[in-house]
Amino acid sequence: MWLRCKREFPRRAAFTLVELLVVIAIIGILIALLLPAVQAAREAARRSTCTNNLKQLALALHNYADKNKETLGHSQGGGYDPGAGRDNGWVSHGHFSWIVSVLPYMEQTPLYQAINFLDPQSNTGTVPGPSGRTNRELRQTVLSALICPSNDQPPLRQGQNRGYVNGNFDDANNVNEAPPGAGTDYVGSLGHIFGGWRDCAAIPTFAGTQSPWVDGSVPNEQINCNGVFKYIGGFALRDIIDGTSNTLGVFEDMHWRGGNTPGQFNRQPTADSCWMSPLSALGNTRNLINNRNPAWLQGATWEPRCHGWSSNHPGGAQAALVDGSVRFFSETMDHVVRYGISTRAGGESVTMP
Repeated sequence: MWLRCKREFPRRAAFTLVELLVVIAIIGILIALLLPAVQAAREAARRSTCTNNLKQLALALHNYADKNKETLGHSQGGGYDPGAGRDNGWVSHGHFSWIVSVLPYMEQTPLYQAINFLDPQSNTGTVPGPSGRTNRELRQTVLSALICPSNDQPPLRQGQNRGYVNGNFDDANNVNEAPPGAGTDYVGSLGHIFGGWRDCAAIPTFAGTQSPWVDGSVPNEQINCNGVFKYIGGFALRDIIDGTSNTLGVFEDMHWRGGNTPGQFNRQPTADSCWMSPLSALGNTRNLINNRNPAWLQGATWEPRCHGWSSNHPGGAQAALVDGSVRFFSETMDHVVRYGISTRAGGESVTMP
């Protein structure tokens, strides 16, 4: 007869409710500590991509300059015939941004060759080009190199053509009058100016700075732009007397609308943020970096004049200097310093922040 041996094991006590709650609390604390680090790492990755985008744009400008008498891109903002009157004097052709001119140097030669530069309706045109596609269609091509990953706006933006509708200047308030267009979060620096459709008066002129007025539609006023771009045509490397390592070339611009109500800030894009449109690809540095002043506007949420150097990166925004280097600039940067690095030939004695 076999005897069965029974081995006794001690019984494990279950978690008490208090112990369970302590464990849950510890896990919650660890997640709370880890989440900001994860978010910071993600933002660092997005900012790195943004840096690369600006770097590629700067290199494209230099490659363009090598082939075009040192000119840093060519903005075709349209000619103006004073004899026809301010509202009717627009030449209805040639309205393309400097970004269009450097597309072949951004590995976008097929897109460049598809554009119909002879269409009198310019970037909103409906006449098929060499590829059989119209400029109205091509302007909706989203270029990842022109979009900051930290921007929460949609890449394809409705009504993105304020300034040029059917090849002519349009001052309409309704952003939906124009067709949609793929955006650009990077603009060429006009310098520190009042000018045409960049004449927001929210920021006063500080002592020691002279911000010229530039009518963007008049060719002989373009020389008054004190940056490295102008509304019509373009400046050359030889014009940058202050040095390419001391002068802004391309900077971030989210094309924010601002707001009309105290405490309100509208992060939707203005009606001039399509990469193909000339006004969209230009900006000035007169406003503070990441300026969120709700008093920008006088009534309309479409108002494009007051957007400027801005980003969704915490604490500031990035820019490419003309020498091709990319830097992050604090939104608390001194105004006089911002003025000094914005001008191409001002002779200011400032230290690059």
